[in-house]
Amino acid sequence: MNVVIPPKRRDRKTSFKKLVSYVSTREENRHSEAVVKPDGVYPPSGEEYVATPGFGQLVDYVGRKRVAPKTQIVSISPEGIQRVLCGEVLCETNCFSLDTAAAEMNMTAMQNPRCKDAVYHFILSWQQDEDPTPDAIFASVRYSLQSLGMKEHQYVAAIHRDTDNVHCHISANRVHPTTFRAQNMWNDADTLQKCCRVLERDLGFKVDNGSWHMDEYGDLHRTHHDMPSAPRGAARREIFSDRESLYGYAVREVRQGISLACEQSRLDWPWLHKLLYTRGLGLREQHGGLAVYDLFNPDGVSVKASDVHPAISLPAMTHRCGGFQAAPPVCNPDRLEDGMLGMYNNYLPQLHVRDQDIRRERREARAIAREILRARFEAYRAGWEKPDLRVRARFQQISSHCIVMKAHVRDTVRDPLLRKLMYRVAEFEKMKAMAELRLQLREERSALSDAGLSRPLSWKRWVEKEALRGDVAALSQLRGWTYRQKRRARQQKNDWPEPNAVIHYEPGEDAPTFITREHETRLLHDGTVSYLLDGKPAVTDFGDRVGCTRQSGRPLQQRFGCRVNRVAKWRQCGGEG
Repeated sequence: MNVVIPPKRRDRKTSFKKLVSYVSTREENRHSEAVVKPDGVYPPSGEEYVATPGFGQLVDYVGRKRVAPKTQIVSISPEGIQRVLCGEVLCETNCFSLDTAAAEMNMTAMQNPRCKDAVYHFILSWQQDEDPTPDAIFASVRYSLQSLGMKEHQYVAAIHRDTDNVHCHISANRVHPTTFRAQNMWNDADTLQKCCRVLERDLGFKVDNGSWHMDEYGDLHRTHHDMPSAPRGAARREIFSDRESLYGYAVREVRQGISLACEQSRLDWPWLHKLLYTRGLGLREQHGGLAVYDLFNPDGVSVKASDVHPAISLPAMTHRCGGFQAAPPVCNPDRLEDGMLGMYNNYLPQLHVRDQDIRRERREARAIAREILRARFEAYRAGWEKPDLRVRARFQQISSHCIVMKAHVRDTVRDPLLRKLMYRVAEFEKMKAMAELRLQLREERSALSDAGLSRPLSWKRWVEKEALRGDVAALSQLRGWTYRQKRRARQQKNDWPEPNAVIHYEPGEDAPTFITREHETRLLHDGTVSYLLDGKPAVTDFGDRVGCTRQSGRPLQQRFGCRVNRVAKWRQCGGEG
């Protein structure tokens, strides 16, 4: 048993047309989901513009709903969960009906405008030789939703048996139908993987591979792929001399590439020789096996090929590709104009190295500490209670005091005019006390807000607060966020290079959107309009300036120059014409 979480858009605006385009089997879109494009915006040829419908198309797919399949209610549980046979697909939902499930989910999601993407979709799949019963499948669905904290959330589950593997699609609403709070799906992949291991044990499914495994005692552990340990000499060199060994260099440079080639069935003798050559390494037969050596020091130390990666041992390569083949020439002497194979890196034994095992242990320790930190935060959120200022009781106390004063006046004062005057004094004292109480409550609420006690802290604010207290895991989490921001900044700099030519305009001018069929127009959150060609920015309109990014090739530069002129004319016309 395993789980699949289909990828979604990162801007939290899931396009269901794209979400189900690779799995949808419907022949046409529903009329209620088609919209008209605004004037001046033309979709690419052969495409239809479809609005993001919420849960409609996803529910249609998981229920295999095409034209109008007949639905038949099979059973209804006391909790209101009903099973519906939609054509040949057996579905289960806790909504009022399968036909209204999408509308109910959309209406519930609209109650939480802060949740930009309320759809959650995952798939539970079983091995080919397994045929679980519907009761077992739907029990797995309910257990998975409960583990995700979505026990009471709306969902639609459908069993599909039209492939080699029996699988079940689950589309759930992240927004709670009663409290209208959006469920946090942090670490959902690990949660679902743990659910699979527990269900395999409880319901008797076959154990499948995953990121977590269960030992004989029922404890869950993260799965680690087995690789041969470092040779003793290489480990001693790196530990005692702080110098990188040939083994460590070879593992760092070629192990991942060899693993990827094995998965893609591209590993053979010429490919392996070329990969090693580009890293300054060679492969030869030695002592009845294969050895990896340094091309610049062939008489020096060598490393067993099986220690670098088990797939390039002599028996494994012989079984895969036949007998040993020598390295091919790096260039063709008869065609020198074709060039030669380049060497991009080489082994330098004088370089310092950090112990990889220690780094791995520290990384695992940080991961465990952050999991504990997240659990502490969830416990804080679950146990948080809003400070009770006793507002109603304090106002009632003032009102009661006024009532007592009036009763005392009524018993002691006999003159009607004087009694009426004393009543007015009591009312005045009551109004004065209530006004003072309102000012006091305002100050108390302001103090709670300044102290961050008026509402539960967010994940980031809570981590910052724990870091100020000296929590090691919180400090590690803050450093991790900082490193992530730096990586994103580098990636953004690579994706959006600095313009080579800039045209300046008056500050404060708005940037109108210029749309043609020749390029892709992208509007950013800050109002910047970028015109992309082949997925890369060519001309960017910032409002007060227009920048052009240089590209290789004279024809492209001519086209970009024309684009800059067209954008400039469009700006001068104010976006008209």
